[in-house]
Amino acid sequence: MKEELSVAYLHMLASATGLTTGRWSQDYDVRDVTLKSSVEYPDLADAGIDVQLKCTGQESVDRPDTIAWSVSARTLNKLRKTNRATPYLLCVLVTQSEPDVWLHPNMDGLLARSHMYYEWGHKFPALKVGNATQIVHLPKSNLLTPASLLELMEEASTWRPH
Repeated sequence: MKEELSVAYLHMLASATGLTTGRWSQDYDVRDVTLKSSVEYPDLADAGIDVQLKCTGQESVDRPDTIAWSVSARTLNKLRKTNRATPYLLCVLVTQSEPDVWLHPNMDGLLARSHMYYEWGHKFPALKVGNATQIVHLPKSNLLTPASLLELMEEASTWRPH
């Protein structure tokens, strides 16, 4: 249920910006959704972002300035890759633990009692030697909104594999 909520949340934001979304049926490359823009950027005809989505109702991830998320060594190594055509973005949707309060429809619209935070995968530190998992931090200032999503896509348009 949480996976579907995170996908729906991202789709709503993307549709509000005119971005297209593609969903992957397998998660072998830690890629749940690919976002694409049809805008022609100065350096690139079309930009894209591969997104790894997570969702949690655990209060333990909520820190004063960040969301602390544990990732496996395999996932971290994939997220950090820079020799790829599009950058990876990790997005964590933080919501309540009980599904019956996730969404609240009323006459004004649909209230989603959730926040999605993001960080570029290549900004995460390397895995500490001997660790099977590592905590990564997504700044709370990195709140995913339609405006920040467009800024991320513009940044992705300048991405070049290294």
